[in-house]
Amino acid sequence: MRALRIICGLAVIITTVHLAHGIHHFHAHSMQDGMHGITLWGSTALAVVIGTLSLIGGVLLIVRK
Repeated sequence: MRALRIICGLAVIITTVHLAHGIHHFHAHSMQDGMHGITLWGSTALAVVIGTLSLIGGVLLIVRK
């Protein structure tokens, strides 16, 4: 059961890193396409909150006994 938690925790952390990579590309392309204002920053803030909670969950899966 411990190995399953570690594998799931690593999967969640890898997914979180992929989300951060997606946010980076979204930001890079949005600025070029002229998307500015509340939509850009609102979606970025929501993605950062989701990523932070996901990262915390992944670490807790690995660390918790």
